[in-house]
Amino acid sequence: MSNQYDAQLKRLLLPQEETLFEQLIRYGLYIGAVFQVACILAIVAYNGVSSDSITTLKDDPSDIECSENSPQVTPRRPHRARKQEKKKRR
Repeated sequence: MSNQYDAQLKRLLLPQEETLFEQLIRYGLYIGAVFQVACILAIVAYNGVSSDSITTLKDDPSDIECSENSPQVTPRRPHRARKQEKKKRR
């Protein structure tokens, strides 16, 4: 009896051939892994290129064409100054 039970258990745990669905899942996982690696490499490459272009944009103020009366341009104050102002009010 245990020999027959062992054979069934072995057949369930170690199937002889993969079904079409199992192959589809396996290849889908491979494709997903390759896509994730490609996305990570694209992010790394983009960050390496974009940091250089951002610094050149910051250094060249002639590219910015905004009027000072524009509602989109807001003056920025440092965060620390706001904290100190809150403490003074108390």
